[in-house]
Amino acid sequence: MILDNYISFEKKVYISVIAAGAWIYFRTPTCYAMIPSGHFLPFFFVMIWTYLNYYEPLFLPMGLFILILYSKLLPIIDKQVK
Repeated sequence: MILDNYISFEKKVYISVIAAGAWIYFRTPTCYAMIPSGHFLPFFFVMIWTYLNYYEPLFLPMGLFILILYSKLLPIIDKQVK
């Protein structure tokens, strides 16, 4: 799927595993606040993200990157709304 001409599936899995490990190592309490419980948007996001990750390992680091961007942009959005 993504970058198949440049990276083997096995290397994609390694990239995914390293990205997941780095995210776990550097996580903060706000990492858990990014995916609030009881909301349907995070529920569907994680379900789709998990499904896509089975077919393309690079979806894991891409999803983590989206979560990081979301955590950085959320305070900016909150300030603009208030």
